[in-house]
Amino acid sequence: MKNVFIITFIILLSIFTIVMAQGNIKLNITAEKTEFLLGEPVIVYVTLTNTGNEPIRVSPEVAPEKDTYVYFITDPAGSTKRFGPVYVTEPDEIKTLAKNESVGGAARIFYGGQGYYFTEPGEYKVVVRYDEADSPPLMLSILEPRDEAEREQANLILDHPEVGLFLMLEGGDELADAHAQMETLNQKYPNSLLTAYVRYAQAKNYSVPARNFVIKKPRDADYQKAIEIFDTLKDKEIQLFYKVRSVNALSACLDKTGRKDEAKKVLEEFKSTLEAKKDMRQYLIDQIDMELNKTK
Repeated sequence: MKNVFIITFIILLSIFTIVMAQGNIKLNITAEKTEFLLGEPVIVYVTLTNTGNEPIRVSPEVAPEKDTYVYFITDPAGSTKRFGPVYVTEPDEIKTLAKNESVGGAARIFYGGQGYYFTEPGEYKVVVRYDEADSPPLMLSILEPRDEAEREQANLILDHPEVGLFLMLEGGDELADAHAQMETLNQKYPNSLLTAYVRYAQAKNYSVPARNFVIKKPRDADYQKAIEIFDTLKDKEIQLFYKVRSVNALSACLDKTGRKDEAKKVLEEFKSTLEAKKDMRQYLIDQIDMELNKTK
């Protein structure tokens, strides 16, 4: 009887600790901007803070693919959907947060296993949940295309799920329809913002060896082609999330082609730029530092 009491007490204590931990979590969700072009990738940033007096153990990985942070998107008509990622992987780490300590990161929520989530102009609401804690809502505006050219660009993306899949995977040699639509964007609208995001994903695809799962044919990475595309993105007004990934991939390609000094220089120069972005640097600067360590 005594052992039963002890076991019951331990279970109740564990439940109480979990409830207390949930009550001591503060979530915040933000974005680099609140207005997006129709068809533009939507990136949000999440911060989780321990507001309690005792340490808590949490996952620092906010990406939907890790299946620990859950995102809810309410469209202009008032319909709310839970974001379902294209794929799910196990969380890699758990972190202990002391009082007032935080973790945070970026999440891509524009395309998932059920397709695109921001499919029409209007006001959207995004909420993130961790355990039983919810963030305040983040309001985002998807802009109405200004002319037929902008509408066609959006349609070339939103009417073709393979483009969204390619943008999420940052590659996919076998995605024939995606390649066809992206080539149209490249040819007709080479200087547009939406095309810049497509070009980024194409460059990432070239930067790594891959295999076409339809024709079952492998290919080598094309570092030079990737470098050429990444160079064209330096002055584009793409979101910082993509600028960081672009600079990191460019540095890796330069390093692999024997241009180590250049690889280090592009990272150092961009780090100086990122440090001036007070609101965003906390989420992204560690990625630059990790890449810099590889160039030593």
